[in-house]
Amino acid sequence: MDKKKKSSGLKAGSCLCLALFSFLSVQAVLFAFPRTEGGQLQDLETALRVANFLDEVERYQRENRGYQNKIAEFSEAEVSSFFRYIFSEESPTVKTIELKLLPANKIEGWILLDLKDQGLPSYFKEEINLYFVARLETDRRRVRLDIDKLYFETQPVQPAVVNSLIDLIARSNGLEAQRLDSWYELPAGILDLKTARGKLLVYY
Repeated sequence: MDKKKKSSGLKAGSCLCLALFSFLSVQAVLFAFPRTEGGQLQDLETALRVANFLDEVERYQRENRGYQNKIAEFSEAEVSSFFRYIFSEESPTVKTIELKLLPANKIEGWILLDLKDQGLPSYFKEEINLYFVARLETDRRRVRLDIDKLYFETQPVQPAVVNSLIDLIARSNGLEAQRLDSWYELPAGILDLKTARGKLLVYY
């Protein structure tokens, strides 16, 4: 894989990565996420469709100082693969992630967190399943997730609990902590994001 493309794609997607990272078995009737098994090479190839698209959009915006007024569509499998790719490069705490994209900017997510090397209190399990239901909000090329429901394993939790966990992990890694309701800039060249059933619409 071309190193220049890889690093540019990672940079372009880092804001979206941060937004989901801030949201670090519920009943199947509520969440039914397919568990990804193997196929790492195929997963990488799927992720690079998004990363390379962001690279191309960033380059166009830089060279032409404008937007293309087009819409790109990515499946939830491509979007999930993209975030797994980003997290594997930047945050080993996130072991895997699956997203379900629904109409009206609704997102459901499952994240498996690996906390064993984070220096957290002993009452934390080494691996924690985190589930959420949220709405994607965008405003003036910024994005955030507005959480509706949030679970650690099968237990509903308040956002303040997750904010505390984010703070503990950030401090143990020498990072600045973000809050669940933080806003993030969209990648260069991207105007807006919307969701439909099973897909992400990217306005650029």
